[in-house]
Amino acid sequence: MNYRYTLDNRRGRGYIHICPKCEKRKFKRYVDTQTMQYVADNVGKCNRLIKCGYHYPPREYAKDNPQSKTTYMPTCHKTTPIFVNTQKKPSFLNADFVTQSMKNERYVNSFTRWLYAIIGKEPNYGIETVKKQINKYYLGGSTHMKDAVIFWQIDIRGNVRTGKIMRYDSRTGKRLKGNGYNYDWVHACLKRQQKIEDDFNLEQSFFGEHLLNSDKNATVAVFESEKTAIIASILYPRLICIATGGLSNLNASKCVALKGRNVIFFPDLGCFSQWKSKVDQISSRVFFRNYCVDDTLEKNATEEEKEHGFDLCDYIIKSLICS
Repeated sequence: MNYRYTLDNRRGRGYIHICPKCEKRKFKRYVDTQTMQYVADNVGKCNRLIKCGYHYPPREYAKDNPQSKTTYMPTCHKTTPIFVNTQKKPSFLNADFVTQSMKNERYVNSFTRWLYAIIGKEPNYGIETVKKQINKYYLGGSTHMKDAVIFWQIDIRGNVRTGKIMRYDSRTGKRLKGNGYNYDWVHACLKRQQKIEDDFNLEQSFFGEHLLNSDKNATVAVFESEKTAIIASILYPRLICIATGGLSNLNASKCVALKGRNVIFFPDLGCFSQWKSKVDQISSRVFFRNYCVDDTLEKNATEEEKEHGFDLCDYIIKSLICS
């Protein structure tokens, strides 16, 4: 029996992800066998069956996300269920939510305190540099989750798609563990509070996408994590630094905003091959002016750095401090 959606059994570090529950790199995601795209970041199965046991299949995801562009429906035959597109238009949040998240010093949170600690004390940058980054990326704070930062997704037209709410260790800059207490979405919170409609249709944009209008001739740098994009924009001020918000979130629909631009894609360590394959496919549909997938980290990381999970953000921070 052939299944439309199955666990991704491709080999290589780039196909094994961080588990949403135990946060170990033991997580396999469900993939669409026709498009080879992932269903969502958290739809998959952890290989630590005894110590973790996390398993979130596509059918459960469809039930929990009725607003999704993919709706789980049975076929007319007694065979495998499939997903069918409903082609719903994306929903937007009121921009006042972004403004409110910046009020009453909510921008001072676990993430921005870490920024102040590593950037604010550097003689070449200082506190004003951190303040500039906070305002540039609208790094707000959450009333729902104490001491958490909100990474707002504001698209190229200025529409607010959603915000990712995350808590960090203010000393190390690493995400705090415990998905239910340290990670959430603004649109999901507003739904629970009945401040937006239940049929809110989330279609994500790049984090930092609103910056594309600041200089239409500037080269765009695409990173995986929001944290990396923020740090990179300090080191590379001539680039417009944006983030996908997750490895599987790099897709053609997001990249439409990059049409006609010069783009450099910066994959994290171990993800070069996967990003290169994706970007080559996307380029045939989006038509970048020029593009490349940077392999500097892949070529230069030492075995010790690879063993300790050294990522692109670590590399950039190291460059900042040594500059």
